[in-house]
Order: sequence, then structure tokens, then C-alpha cells
Amino acid sequence: MILARHAEALLWTGRYLERAETTSRCLNYAANSITHLRGDEARAEGELMVRTLGLQEELEAVGPLESQPQLVAFLLSDTDNPGSVVSAVIAVRENLRSVRDRIPIELWEEANGLYLRFPFLGHANVAPAGLHEVLLMVRRACLAISGVLNEGMRRDEGHAFVVVGRMLERSIFTVGLLEASHSDARGVMDATRMLRLTSSLQAYHRQHGNAPDPDGVVRYLLHAPDLPRSVLSCLNRAEEGLTGLGANAAALDRARRKAALLRARLELGEVEEAMTSAPVATLQDFAAQLAGLASDVHVGIVPPLAMATVQAQYVRPGHADEPGNEGEPGHADEWAQ
Repeated sequence: MILARHAEALLWTGRYLERAETTSRCLNYAANSITHLRGDEARAEGELMVRTLGLQEELEAVGPLESQPQLVAFLLSDTDNPGSVVSAVIAVRENLRSVRDRIPIELWEEANGLYLRFPFLGHANVAPAGLHEVLLMVRRACLAISGVLNEGMRRDEGHAFVVVGRMLERSIFTVGLLEASHSDARGVMDATRMLRLTSSLQAYHRQHGNAPDPDGVVRYLLHAPDLPRSVLSCLNRAEEGLTGLGANAAALDRARRKAALLRARLELGEVEEAMTSAPVATLQDFAAQLAGLASDVHVGIVPPLAMATVQAQYVRPGHADEPGNEGEPGHADEWAQ
């Protein structure tokens, strides 16, 4: 058996761990690509990245993007942004601290070590020259934490909740990436960009060759059963984790059924068929279904009276269900710096 507060902490450990790694990867890509773009193109890429991460509403509270340093600060060190790297790292540490008696000591040491390696934690911006090293450090630390989770943690209910949290977060991001790519105001889907942001470029090349086409990449990121970051793979693992939580069978039954239904929609080609006529609307609907799945998991472990305070956290930061632009032309040149 596992206490509800421990289950909740471990669920969010998984989600924030995945969020920290994903945001650091996306920010590294954005910083590298923006360097070679003109001011207006750099701004468009920055705004697309914010949409990809689901942080539109958080950005509105800060103001329009006016420069590359502002984008870096927003995604890396802004503690008022729950989707920033620093916010995710802090959340991983705090959630694990509340369950230290249930986890391997090495897991706590890795998470605490990552927290302590940040020299700023939102109080100052990292120097541009050191941004790549900081983001690489975060990604390597997240991989180290994942290694301890996979090799050092008992396969008990706590481990299952971490896995379910990670798979929910990963699937929500991937669908958000596909939706943002389809709705890009520039009217072009960048297949290589989608693969890089999901760490899937080499895997795609090995299986399909070196000339990715956008439609093929979308199918790959949705359906590939052997790709760890495909939506189908994530739903399979989430469903397995939920099925393994036998002690909470009744409370999580609705979540299990929804995970199986979403998996079946992908396997039977229903999502791909609907995307032929309305890709953006289909992906938005599927994202809403994933949000509903995350909600059902949380309802299964948190008493209903507490739901009012956590209702907004079911989806990625920035979505309409979570609390929390176009830039001014006069500042476009700052993106080229």
C-alpha cells in the first residue's frame, strides 16, 4: 500500500523530471537555431517554442518576447514559470524530499545534487556562453536520475506512479509538439525539428533513411511501437503502470480504461484518419483526452475535497485549464543579437 500523498509526490516527480529534461532539450535547440536567424524569424521560432511547450499563458503574464535573452530567462530560470527548467528541478527535489523513506538514497542524492549545481535558481541569468553547458548538465543529470529509477528502485507502487507520471508528461508534450508544428504561422512543418525535439532523429534515420518527410515523421511520433517517445509507446507504458497498481484497482479503474481507449484509437488508425481532414483539431482533441487521463489518475489518488487546488495541474503549464504574442516589431532586431 502507498499513502495518497506519497503517490501524488511520486507521480509529480515523474512529470517534473520529464519536464526538466524536455525543456532543457527544447531550449538548447531554440538557442542554437535562433542564432542563425534574422530578427523576425528568430522571434517566430521563439514563439513557436513557447507554444510547443504549452506556456502561452505564462508568457502573457511576462509580456511579449522581445529578445533571445528574455526567452532563455523565461524557459530556464523564471521561477514564476512552472514550466521552466529551474522550476521543474526544484519540484523534483521537493517531491522526492517528501518521500525519502520510500526511495533509494542514490535517487535523492542525484536530485539534490542537480538542485545544488544551479548557481542561480532564478535569481540571475546564466551567461550566454555557458548556456549549452548548463543545459547539457541538466539533461545528463536527468538521465542519471532515470538510471537510478530504472536500476535502483523497487518495482513497487511508488515506481509505477513515477513511470505513469513520466509517460503522461511525455505523451502530452509530443502531441503538443505535433499540434504546434501543424499550426505554425509560417506554414511549413519542419520534420527535422520535430525529431530533434523528441531525441528521435537518429532512430528515424536508422529506420527510414536520411530524408524525413513531415507526414512520415508525424506518423512515426504517434505510432512507432519501438520509439520510447512516441505517443503509442507512452500510452502502452502508462497503461502497464496503471494495471500494475492492483491495490488501487477501483480508484484508478477509470484512468486504466481511458488509457486503453486512447491506445486503441492510435493502434486502429482512428487518429491518423481524422488528421487527414482536420489535423490541428484532431490533435487538440487528443491532447484534451490526455489531459482527461492525467486528471483521472490524479482523482484516483487525491481525495476529491483536495481537487480544487490541483485541478489546474493536469496538463502542461500554459494550457487553458491551468492557472498561472506576438512581439513588437520595434524590438525584432534584438533577436538577432
